[in-house]
Formats: sequence, C-alpha cells, structure tokens
Amino acid sequence: TLGRVLYGYFGDRSYPGDWVRAQLRLTARGSFPYVDPVLFDRLGTGYLRPFELATLRLQNMVTILGNWNRLIPANQDLVVQQGATLVWEGQTAVWRQDDTGILGYASLEDAVAAAAAARFDIILM
Repeated sequence: TLGRVLYGYFGDRSYPGDWVRAQLRLTARGSFPYVDPVLFDRLGTGYLRPFELATLRLQNMVTILGNWNRLIPANQDLVVQQGATLVWEGQTAVWRQDDTGILGYASLEDAVAAAAAARFDIILM
C-alpha cells in the first residue's frame, strides 16, 4: 500500500499516464488543490510525472470527503470493504480480479480482453 502511495508522488517514466492528464484537465477549474496541468510539463512529457497522480488522488479525496454523507452506504461496516472487477455471464462471474489493497486496481486491458473473448458486459464494483 505504501508503495502505491509513493508511486503517485514519484511518478513512473515507463507509464504514459494519459488518463491522469486528461482527468486533471477536466477537473482543473473548481478543484482543490488547484494545479494548472501545464505546470507538470516542466517535468517533461510522455510519462506519469512526479506528483501528477498524487494531485489527482488528493482532488478526489477532497471531493469525496465533501460529499461523505451522501456517498457513504447506510451500513457503515461496508465502508472498509474492498472491491473487485468482474466480467459476468448471466449470474456467473467468468473473470474476476479482487482488489488487493487500497490504490490497487484490476488491469482494464485484462477486463476488456476477458469481456471481448467471452462477449459479455463489464461491471465495475
């Protein structure tokens, strides 16, 4: 878990990070903390720059905490439940990736490949 947190601060020269840049552009105005996405270009382009993902995570956290009472489930014991990504055939999961900790996610490419191979819908939980 600590490794995933640090990853957001240090960046990754082997990861393009296009989705992070796109999201920062979408949320640039009206988000806290406000960071002009162009500022990250000073660190180079074509990779996930230091603090880029950490900034997006912080913006998400501030938004979630600001809407906490609307977002929290009625059964508060469920707040700490981890999620999963599943591909379903009817009521049977034909592909599953359980979250292994916070800030860990299933590979979207793997989920799409499983759905395409099975010709089923993807449901993210």
